[in-house]
Amino acid sequence: MKPQVQKKPVSAEEHQKMIRSVAGTMAIEGLTLSEASRRNLDRYASGQANFQQIMAELKAKYQRAE
Repeated sequence: MKPQVQKKPVSAEEHQKMIRSVAGTMAIEGLTLSEASRRNLDRYASGQANFQQIMAELKAKYQRAE
């Protein structure tokens, strides 16, 4: 597993600007950002969750019962 990279804190305004930028870029490509995806992006950008945590949650959510 890769070591965690320490992110420097950003203001709430800058954080929201980054989220809107991602949503805007996706919209340009004709893609929409669901509320769940926006929450995951927000959690990742704020440092509340890392990529591996979010991926594990999504895999568990969508994994087929066998």
